[in-house]
Amino acid sequence: MKKLSFLLFLFILSSCSTKYIKFTPSDNEIFTTNRLAEFLESNSSPKIVLRTPSNTVLTTEEEDDISYLYSAIEKEFLSSGFVVRDRNLFNQVISNNENTVDYAKLKSKTDTDLIIELIKLDTEVIYETNKYYTDKGKKGLLDGAYKQYGAAVEFKVVLIDNNEFAGTYKFNYAPCAEGLGCEISESFKQRMKRIEKKKEGYVTVEKDILEDFIRNATSRLVDDMRQ
Repeated sequence: MKKLSFLLFLFILSSCSTKYIKFTPSDNEIFTTNRLAEFLESNSSPKIVLRTPSNTVLTTEEEDDISYLYSAIEKEFLSSGFVVRDRNLFNQVISNNENTVDYAKLKSKTDTDLIIELIKLDTEVIYETNKYYTDKGKKGLLDGAYKQYGAAVEFKVVLIDNNEFAGTYKFNYAPCAEGLGCEISESFKQRMKRIEKKKEGYVTVEKDILEDFIRNATSRLVDDMRQ
């Protein structure tokens, strides 16, 4: 009888294993020209400007909501030894048609070496999975797919003296990718059901997590540019 009770206890314990889901981020896309690598090797403190999407693309409210990410990018460059130029002043200078054609003049007037162009910031990259695993190492399939938003950021680098393309860099963030991933709790299940019934939007990337991602992406950008 004791043995039967012990086996029953083990069965209940194993059946209560915590379930987790995990998303795998897409591969980063890195390309650096030899010219950029050589330039940075001989210039330890290059002067850069961050160019962001035009206000014709973003509303004023959207621009305000995302400006903290622009600041995070610039702070990472500053901490890495770059000299960061004021992007608003740079845009004022470049708005002159003469300067946009003559890059030698543009470099002279702005005292800038590199343009770091933020090509795209996507905070609604959908990740989904119908697979789970437990803290006991077991794997299985869920009744439906769980979906959450991830993010992606893409940069282009231009050597300003001759408007030379110098590199492109795309970095990706997936939710529930670190450690054990995300626990499938009852609240998690209910939230996913509301999403499937279109009563709630996908789980968005929280502001602090998005900022950490942008900082890490910029740090990797600097490393990849210098390699």
